[in-house]
Amino acid sequence: MENIDLNNREKEILEAVVRQFVLTGNPVGSRTLSKTSGAKLSPASIRNVMADLEEKGYLNHPHTSAGRIPTTRGYRLYVDKLIEIADLSEMEQEIIAENLQTYEGDIDKIMETAVRVLAQISNQLGVILTPRFEEAVLRKLEILEISSNRVLLVLNLKNAIAKTIMLEVEHQIPPERLNRLTQLLNERLSGLTLSQIRATFRERLVDMAAEQTGLIRLFIESADKLFDHQRFADVKYTGTTNMLAKPEFADIEKFSA
Repeated sequence: MENIDLNNREKEILEAVVRQFVLTGNPVGSRTLSKTSGAKLSPASIRNVMADLEEKGYLNHPHTSAGRIPTTRGYRLYVDKLIEIADLSEMEQEIIAENLQTYEGDIDKIMETAVRVLAQISNQLGVILTPRFEEAVLRKLEILEISSNRVLLVLNLKNAIAKTIMLEVEHQIPPERLNRLTQLLNERLSGLTLSQIRATFRERLVDMAAEQTGLIRLFIESADKLFDHQRFADVKYTGTTNMLAKPEFADIEKFSA
């Protein structure tokens, strides 16, 4: 973190410039700040402070405007030191709880819902970088009967993350047989990463390929799909329509550029 070389007045003016620029999308002039910032300074005094901030690299002066805009350094200082962090309102906390509590453990649904709620609450673009599952360690595997020809494969990973996969089977599998298969699979796969399982799945279960239910054979044939989670190492985003309401995009020509 860089040392802050600003006095209190400079911090106040920088914060006001950032807030005003974010609000309007237009370069901020000294006269505007004297009216809107609450700073008890004349436009001339504010102009001098802004000139100092520009010299220190926190503001920039577009050639076509008398106002100034924050630089990357100015934004960084504002985010790290000047911005006031507000607590979530009760309504925002309720929205988060209502949307996420029903998806406990299902990482796909948690991520998709979280990014949507983030965009909704912030009225901004919601962006989430999903975790990389390739090196996630399998804690245990569960197989649940959904119907006579469908089972649910649940991969319980360390750190309370779960991944569910629906599979179609040729015929109904007796519960006791399903429990035995689950036990055997856990004995051979528990404690391995998903990448290790995908690479060695066939070899680890080759002696079980002929078991009567056909489930192990289905697992072997579908191993690449079942344990390939590279596609989840991705960026999820939503709320792009929120950006259209921002002042930066009010000008269609700027948006196209």
